Amino acid sequence: MTAQKAFALAGVMVLAAAPGALAQGNDAVAKFYKDKQIRLIVSSEPGGGYDNYGRMFAKHMPRFIPGNPTMIVQNMPGGGGLTAANYIYNVAPKDGTVLGQVQRNVPFVAIQGQPGPQFDPTKFNWIGSMNNEVNVCVAWHTSKVKTIQDAMKHELIVGGSGPNDTEQTPAVLNNVIGTKFKIISGYPSSSAVTLAVERGEVEGICSSYSSLATRNAAWFKEKKVNVLVQNSGKKHPDLPNVPLSSELAKSKEDRQLLELNDARLVVGRPFLAGPGVPADRVKALRKAFDDMIQDKEFLADVEKAKMELAAVGGDEVQELIERVAATPKAIIDRLNDAQVYKGERGTAKVEANATTGTIADLPNDARQIVLKLDGGKTFTAKVSGSRTKIKVAGKDGQRGDLKVGMSCGVAAPADGEEASSIECK
Repeated sequence: MTAQKAFALAGVMVLAAAPGALAQGNDAVAKFYKDKQIRLIVSSEPGGGYDNYGRMFAKHMPRFIPGNPTMIVQNMPGGGGLTAANYIYNVAPKDGTVLGQVQRNVPFVAIQGQPGPQFDPTKFNWIGSMNNEVNVCVAWHTSKVKTIQDAMKHELIVGGSGPNDTEQTPAVLNNVIGTKFKIISGYPSSSAVTLAVERGEVEGICSSYSSLATRNAAWFKEKKVNVLVQNSGKKHPDLPNVPLSSELAKSKEDRQLLELNDARLVVGRPFLAGPGVPADRVKALRKAFDDMIQDKEFLADVEKAKMELAAVGGDEVQELIERVAATPKAIIDRLNDAQVYKGERGTAKVEANATTGTIADLPNDARQIVLKLDGGKTFTAKVSGSRTKIKVAGKDGQRGDLKVGMSCGVAAPADGEEASSIECK
């Protein structure tokens, strides 16, 4: 039985057991939400993977919430998701009119006692996650490393974009199972790392399989990479013969550590409500999420957007975070140490290459620019009001001077990254 079906069955059982109480609860929730507007705080900038899932949630979720409120997205990037989480926990109304989507690492940063969190992750009301992530490490086909066993014998140079999967995963694998990943840090994002792999600057990357399989589908179709290992609670259906990192553990303690490290991947792309939201509203929001992920219109929209969906219900996310929070301190301390890269670290030389095309769209009040390129492809870049230098017809300009149809050259390190300059005719 799939997780989605299990959640739906649980809802039917509750309905059968207490229809009167459930109806009264829904009436109260519907009365509260009628004519209300919900703010969804997305803890990343517009245009990224988390933002895409957040906007899909905001588009469909209101249809399943009693009272059918409207929902708007507010991006609040910063601190790897901590800025948004701290806001929802300490500042936002605790009535269910403010929901959040945060990076999967957010609750674990608090559990591991690292600086920044101003919240107890067990006191958030977790609504559900739209994807149970699987992280993979891949090596370019020209590398001598073809398997994870090879990576224990030979150095593999991988690109890193900060304290996330791209650097945390190879560090843990080096420290626990004995791989020889060498990290080149300084890339602005995983998409910049994938471009570096294709250019031959680095030999591989550890990142989300769903992101790689969508953004770099040709890698897998044309067998340009070898998938060495997958890090998650369970194997991805596409990768039945690729080992889980926990299967490579040399002791029970190592396996426990790797499973703890991979728990964040089960959380995937989570949605939450703040502490103190009335229980009947939390229950209604979780049921709305469970109903949404089975809805034909929602599923068709997800498929059209080529987004991976492996949903996890709110009750399961809540139980997982509470269970992980109870992990003995000795194991937490060992995980903190294992996530520290101890090898020689290189520094990336990131060049902003110019891409030329015609402006097809300027989403989010020109905070992004979408170029239409020859052959029908598109190139997207973020546009900063202070950092991106803009020239129009030879004169210094601003975002508001950019117009659809202009022919422009955009200098950015990779598709989806921030432009350092834009020059339009």
